[in-house]
Amino acid sequence: MDPHWCFSDMGPVPPVLLGIWIYFNLISNTILLPLLVLTFLFSTRAGRHPTLINLCMTWIFSGIFSLLLFYAGKHEPDSPEPPKPLCIAQTSLLYGITPMWSVAILVFVYHMTVTTIGGYDYPTVGKGRMVVMLSVPYLVQCSFSIAALVISLSHPDLVSRHHRKLYCTLVYLPLYNAMSLFTSIVCVAIVSLEIYLAIFIYRNYRGMRQARHSTGLYVALLLRVLVFGLYILFGIVIDFVAMFNDHTFIGEMYLATMGTVVFLVFGTQADVLRVWCFWRRDDLRKKPVPKCPSQSPTWSIDFSKTSSPDNKGEPLHVVTTGLESGGAGHGDRYFPLGN
Repeated sequence: MDPHWCFSDMGPVPPVLLGIWIYFNLISNTILLPLLVLTFLFSTRAGRHPTLINLCMTWIFSGIFSLLLFYAGKHEPDSPEPPKPLCIAQTSLLYGITPMWSVAILVFVYHMTVTTIGGYDYPTVGKGRMVVMLSVPYLVQCSFSIAALVISLSHPDLVSRHHRKLYCTLVYLPLYNAMSLFTSIVCVAIVSLEIYLAIFIYRNYRGMRQARHSTGLYVALLLRVLVFGLYILFGIVIDFVAMFNDHTFIGEMYLATMGTVVFLVFGTQADVLRVWCFWRRDDLRKKPVPKCPSQSPTWSIDFSKTSSPDNKGEPLHVVTTGLESGGAGHGDRYFPLGN
């Protein structure tokens, strides 16, 4: 069977569509998200858990790899076919991008789910386990990219910008199907965890309202994650549509806008905005900031248990996951939280 029988010519790409695709990859993925990551890493007021930072990094790489032709000045629809080495490099890198970000999202949602449900019973993540959690997305990316590179070098005639127009593509059906199947399975797992988390939050809503400190901030955080999950579900639908209609750019536009969604969901929390709006710091300091005590170093949210074994009748306490505004805490320190 011809390995590229199902890949057909997309036809001419409208200049407006090309401009929008470049805009989202350039502005959101390679400018705004790096700014957000730097804020998470170096701000003492807006720290975040490494799994969220890792998620942002995958989309930064996605933007850079998608724009290789743009950086080389070979992105115009009427420009000649890009140099073969450049095309092979881009298609090899892009083949690993979708599996990479899907695994990064799965790790992030998994961490959010198990810490939310496990609460104080969930052990602190050790260095070894954290290294594995952060490295798995890149191992997956390397696996698919190496496979694409080997096939591209063996069959350079299968690599071209002719089919997808926006970027170079390796027209090899077995590898394409493997990538699509892997990504779909991971996305289904993500949505399943999101549904499980949503059910848990719904069932424990009354308990959350009995907390000593306002839990609306944490509800806002979890709602952001659930909205993000809905966008993932939307992507699964788009993937199935693209399987039966490859004469559309809807899949490319969805992937290009994902970085923007990540930025809007996690870059508009109150503490991040306070860091960026540094000229308003004096005004913001005058406003009372809700605080939440943490009894021990932990990355968990406890919605279902009392604050301690000795206070079973006490209202619930909520402990930081490191994903919400205010970052991670240690010991008995108090932490400002945003929404």
